[in-house]
This record gives sequence, C-alpha cells and structure tokens, in this order.
Amino acid sequence: MAHLEAVQQRIRALKEAQGAVEFVVVRMEQATLDKTFRGEL
Repeated sequence: MAHLEAVQQRIRALKEAQGAVEFVVVRMEQATLDKTFRGEL
C-alpha cells in the first residue's frame, strides 16, 4: 500500500511540473512571435 501511495504522489508531482513547463513554453512561444513580428529576430 505504501508503494501505491508513493507512486500516486510521484504522479501528482509530475503533473504539477508538466503544468509549469507548459506555461513556460507558451510564454516563450509568445515572446518569440512578438520579437519576430517586431523584426527583432
């Protein structure tokens, strides 16, 4: 039972990390597009 709880906790942590990474990727994409349209790239 302890193993199952540990696995579930790890899954929750991975989902939280995934959400943070997705946020960063979206922000980077937006910044890249902004710079592209302003002619900075």
